[in-house]
Formats: sequence, C-alpha cells, structure tokens
Amino acid sequence: MEKIYKILCVDDEDFNLDLLETILSPLGYEVLPAQSGKAALETLASRHVDLVLLDINMPEMDGYEVCGKIKSDPQTRHIPVIMITSLDSRDNKLRSIEAGADEFLGKPLDQSELLLRVKNILAARDYEDTFTYLIHALARTSEANDMDTGNHILRVGEYSAIIARELGMPEKFIETIRLQATLHDVGKVHIPSHILKKDGRLNESEMEEVKKHSAFGAMIIGDHPRLAFGKRIALSHHEKWDGTGYPAGLKGEEIPLEARIVAIADCYDALRNSRIYKPRYDHWAACKVITEGDGRLQPDHFDPQILAIFKKIEPMFAALYDKLKDAPAVNSNLLP
Repeated sequence: MEKIYKILCVDDEDFNLDLLETILSPLGYEVLPAQSGKAALETLASRHVDLVLLDINMPEMDGYEVCGKIKSDPQTRHIPVIMITSLDSRDNKLRSIEAGADEFLGKPLDQSELLLRVKNILAARDYEDTFTYLIHALARTSEANDMDTGNHILRVGEYSAIIARELGMPEKFIETIRLQATLHDVGKVHIPSHILKKDGRLNESEMEEVKKHSAFGAMIIGDHPRLAFGKRIALSHHEKWDGTGYPAGLKGEEIPLEARIVAIADCYDALRNSRIYKPRYDHWAACKVITEGDGRLQPDHFDPQILAIFKKIEPMFAALYDKLKDAPAVNSNLLP
C-alpha cells in the first residue's frame, strides 16, 4: 500500500491554508491545517507528521519561534520544515536557516516549485529515515544481553548533541553525533550474557572480557565512510583524558573529540541507570561522582573543556533524562 504523507500547513490566513490544500490534496498528500503556532505544536504532539509548511508572519508566535521549538525538541527535530513568507530578503532567509528550517519558499507560491520541493524533501527524508532506522536497529543489538538499559542509547545521543552544540560544533557534527553515538556499545553483543547480567561486581577476568566490547564494536561497524564517526566512538569512548582508559590507553587529544564527548554522556547515563548489581543514582548523585570522583571514576578522566561544559549545562541533562526515563532513583543523600 502506498504511503500517505501527512503535511502540516501552518498559516493564520484561511485563504493560504485553502490554497495549500487545493495544491497538495489532489496528489494524495494529507493536509493537516493549523492557524497558529500553538495549534501547530499541539498537532505535532498528537499526530504523526512528515513535513511542515510554515508561514513566518503570524501573531503571538511567529514562524521562526515555531520552527525553533520544532527543531529543539528531540521528538520532532527530525521533521523537515519549509518556511513560506512574502518577506523575500536575505535576512529572513538567514533567520529561517538559524531557526533550523530545511527549505525556504517565497510568496506568491509557485505551484510547480512547491510540489518539486515537497517531493524532493520527502524523498530525502525517507532515505535518511531508512539510514537512521538501520543505525538504531544496529545500536539496539547492544541490548540483546543487557535489556535493563531502557532508552540509554538514545539518551547518550541526545546528551552528546547538547555538548557538541555548546562546544560550537557545526550542525552536521551535532546531527551525526546525535545519531551515531547510539552505536557506542554495539560490541556488547559479543560479550557473554552471564557476565553482563552478573548479580554483583565483575572480577578481573570478567572485566577484561567486557573491555573487549570497544574493539568488537569497531569491528561490527566496519569501514563504511558514513559510519566512520560511529566506529571511532565505539572504539574510543572508554579512553580517558589521563591515559588510563582502554583499549589503547590514548591520552588527551589523541582521543577523537566525538569519543571524548560520548565518554561523559555515557558515564552520566550509566550512573542514572539501574543495573542488576547497582541501583539508579539521581541527578545530583551522578553529577557528584563525575565532578568529584568516587574512587573508580575521577574528574581527570574527562576532557577538561567538556567537563566544564557539563558542569554548566547539567540541568539540561536532568531535564532530558526525565523526558526519556523509565524507572525510582537513589537519592544523593545516600552517597558518602
């Protein structure tokens, strides 16, 4: 059965909404109209949407603000947005790009151009959706013998993207680390389940087995150029700034930047996450371990610049964890 794409059309004028429906509906697109930014966000929260056509000039909440909210929400940022406006100026185009818009169209609309842009952006979305699906499917193999991690792999990707943005990295880097950080533990599929599910601390030989998951992960991901980023993360996210990590004992900037970012994101979420052998820490307890150490983990294990960013933005980690969590934490006042 052919897929029916749902297009959210946002404009405060009935005429413009009717025009978009007249153009799009005969080609099999399902048009979801919204006459305000608030109504658009409500629709996005309750309906599946494949594409947003968004007017800029609207009262109360203009298109820039709506687009910014769409692109800042982990649940909707993947939805492409085409901004539509009569303000055909360079400044407006730049503001649209800054807000996260994927395309820009001027009024009056050229019907042929609109349909071509819609067709192309949906085709690109389908291609990227397939790639993303395959990445997440591969990433989920890490949970085959370790099912108590919940949304761990997704949260690590989101934390990593937050850090990358604070570092001022390009948008392409941010989106790539958001997706491919999910591959960090894919090598665990090769670790025996009796070790991953052991009820208690691992002994030295068991720990050495677990450490092999980094190299296994790099081997599984392979050498495709589009996955090189994820391969470096899988291989090096347990390296430590002071050189005491594994598998290669890399030190400082010898460790790839993306792996240094994922190291602190993974550590935070591992502390927040319950395991067979340990309870879940609350946010403040996890932050205390990362910033002060606990005997096994020390602050100098992390890139100092990334650690400083973590200290600055840790409330964002707490908010994201609460949004994507799934189970009661150990309170920080229970820690020594």
